[in-house]
Amino acid sequence: MAGHNAGDSLFFDDDLDDLPPNALDELERSAIQFTQGLTQVKADASSDYGDDFGDDDLDDAVVVDEARSAPAAPAYLRARPSPASQREDFRQQRYGTGATLANRQSDYLPPHSPSLTTVSVIASRQQSRPVPTPPLFDVSQPSRSTIRNESVSTKQEGTHASGDNSGVDSLQKQIEELLKERDALKQDLNMKAGEIAIVRSKQEKTAKEYERELTATRKLHAEQLAKQQKAIEAARNAERSAATERDFIRQDLAEESERVRRLNRAKEAEKKAGTGLVTTPKKKKLPHRDGFDDDEIEAVSPSKLSPSKFQRRLANSPSKLGGKRKRKAADSPAALEVMHTEEPQPEPVPPRGPVWDEMMIEKLGRQDDRLDFLTNMMDHRPNRGQPRTFEEFSKYALPSSPNESLSSIMFSKIPAMGMKRSSADLPVEFCELLLSIWSKCMTEKYLKPVYLILDLLTFALELKTLSVVPHIIDTLVPLAQLTADLVAIPRFNKESPAVFEEVIDVAACLALLHFAALACMSQTEHIMRFWKLMRWDFVLLMLSQNQPVADFQSMVQILSTSVLKSSFGTISLDEKTQDIHVGYIIDRLTWPLFEIPCLPTSMDRLDTSSLLKLRLQILQLLCGIARSPYSGHALAQHQNAVGRIVSMMSEGIDALYDHKSGHEESAKLLALATHLLHHLTTTYEINMQKKLGVINGGFQKYLLCLARLNFSEEDLILEAGIDSDVAQCALEMLENAVTPDEGTAIQAAFLM
Repeated sequence: MAGHNAGDSLFFDDDLDDLPPNALDELERSAIQFTQGLTQVKADASSDYGDDFGDDDLDDAVVVDEARSAPAAPAYLRARPSPASQREDFRQQRYGTGATLANRQSDYLPPHSPSLTTVSVIASRQQSRPVPTPPLFDVSQPSRSTIRNESVSTKQEGTHASGDNSGVDSLQKQIEELLKERDALKQDLNMKAGEIAIVRSKQEKTAKEYERELTATRKLHAEQLAKQQKAIEAARNAERSAATERDFIRQDLAEESERVRRLNRAKEAEKKAGTGLVTTPKKKKLPHRDGFDDDEIEAVSPSKLSPSKFQRRLANSPSKLGGKRKRKAADSPAALEVMHTEEPQPEPVPPRGPVWDEMMIEKLGRQDDRLDFLTNMMDHRPNRGQPRTFEEFSKYALPSSPNESLSSIMFSKIPAMGMKRSSADLPVEFCELLLSIWSKCMTEKYLKPVYLILDLLTFALELKTLSVVPHIIDTLVPLAQLTADLVAIPRFNKESPAVFEEVIDVAACLALLHFAALACMSQTEHIMRFWKLMRWDFVLLMLSQNQPVADFQSMVQILSTSVLKSSFGTISLDEKTQDIHVGYIIDRLTWPLFEIPCLPTSMDRLDTSSLLKLRLQILQLLCGIARSPYSGHALAQHQNAVGRIVSMMSEGIDALYDHKSGHEESAKLLALATHLLHHLTTTYEINMQKKLGVINGGFQKYLLCLARLNFSEEDLILEAGIDSDVAQCALEMLENAVTPDEGTAIQAAFLM
């Protein structure tokens, strides 16, 4: 209709003449009814229960745009329609278009029938449903109201369809948003559940670790308590023995003191008796002691006696010469009481203290100890059957004083020892004298008597260890290292040290250093001073594979004294330098765990027995290192240490099941290595994948070793020596290294 002008007329005069008289009235009534019918259809379409068509119906429906499908030319320019078509047009104007009928009949359609289109359903319903007969009159041309109503109806239907489509899109968007929100909530829930599971597993692991540490601590405390009780009992027994011996000594001393007091009392009594009574002096006794006086055995002739002696003899004699003895009244027995006089008893002397008191005995003991030390030094021999050391010293003289032998130098210094200081410092002065001669020999490069000095100095330190070593380490430690360097450095460079090896014993130097380190362990300040004097390059030099195995083991023993709370090995002033030195020492120390060292100046490998002993000694030192917070952390963070230990465990298990020589040593190695790894992995955070990447198949070897140790049985011959503690430690490390599914697979593989 848009193609017609507003002034054009839609009807012709001839057509108006042909209309019946009541046609206009009928058209007016039809228009009124048609308008009311459209209003009713619109009211029915928007019910309170929503659209009658579902989403599927809207998708399958066919929307017919009558305005676009109509021809552009006006209807009145076409041919005149037949009466049947006029009735159909009137029916559509009266009851509405096909779309309107579809809206009315949508209540009878089944919901969600995408296989049938809306037009087909409407057509079937129209064919089955009786159509009311419209009024019988002939309308040649549609009226203006009919055309206008049709256009308005078409526009309203298009607006209604677009509104429905926009509502569906908004609902779909809301559904998508709700689905996304649901997925996000599910993901968040899964994350929270995973975090809760991780926290719960960590809490259980912490509880188990705490219980294990508590059990180990209680066990350790019980062992320490038992040791302390044994030590206390031994001390009490020693105290009783000492008290008993002391009581015996006191008893003997009291008896001797009593005997001396009796003798002194008797002498004093004789002196008092001699001063209080007038007695004749004793005559000189003849050699013959027969009980008679001297006057009686002399000659009877008076001519041989002096008159005074003769008169005294007559007076004292019971008989007279030439006469018979007669008893007088004065000689009666009653008068004997007057002649018999008792000697006055001396007054009791108060008891004196012991003659030999404890202070005097202690002084004598000190004096004897000092003299014994010098005597032992003078009597020392390097070997049995050889001359004494001082006799050997007489054969050597320093190049600076060729006319004075070493023995004469020492004999000239010994008498002055103990004069400037107390006598207890005599061993210290003697050792300082030996060190001074040793230093002069090194300065003048006169090395022949060095072995005698080392032997005598070692013997002196064995006699007086704690009282001498702390005073001489400032000179002893650097001097021993310089002496050992003369042989160790050429060995390290794979050169022949034959020039110095005949006169210098590196093993003796290391033994002297080890002895000094043991003596300094009683006090922390002494052992720290000792390791400040040790050179870290000397430690690395002696831990080289070019050195003899005995020297390597000696350095391992010396390093065992360096495990302190805040340091290990040589002590440096700078912390970074200290950490670097510790890393180098651990690297050299753990190298024999991974490789089999060669013999010095040879391509032959070390034999199995010596290798097992060396590795066992190294593992014992590593276990001691792990107990210190500083050195344990350094060992756990070392790049190669953990991997080398695992490699050694793998070789040890293979050797254990091969049942070769050294079965017991292999079992000990496995036990120590397992406990060491368990301590490191549970105490420090270690990335085992990274640590085990330094060896080929490291992580697989690690899992296999732990699994074989976990499923080992102690009562079997090949697995003897692996106790339950080792298996428990292996199980805990295995649980931390694998997932539950992997653990189940490993268990199934070993239990098949």
